[in-house]
Amino acid sequence: MSLVLTFFEFLMLGVVPAELLPSPATLALLLATVGTAVALCVLCGAAPRPAGDTATRTAHAMRRRSARMPVLALRDPDAPGRPRPRAPGAALPAAR
Repeated sequence: MSLVLTFFEFLMLGVVPAELLPSPATLALLLATVGTAVALCVLCGAAPRPAGDTATRTAHAMRRRSARMPVLALRDPDAPGRPRPRAPGAALPAAR
């Protein structure tokens, strides 16, 4: 917490109080950690992201989900309470 207070005091006043500074090894470790985090954010944030179509991603997700689902075998299609299967209708005029 003292490092955060020291940093904000440096930003606001421009001076670093000597009594709040940690040991040089701790400060070097903190600066290396912050520098690495900033570098990773810059490098990962600057990477180009593929512009994917939402509909395509949704279609792929639906296909994957249907491939994982088991095939339900209908054992008794004429059981009471089940709707009757639809009969084929008349052929379309263009198909005759």
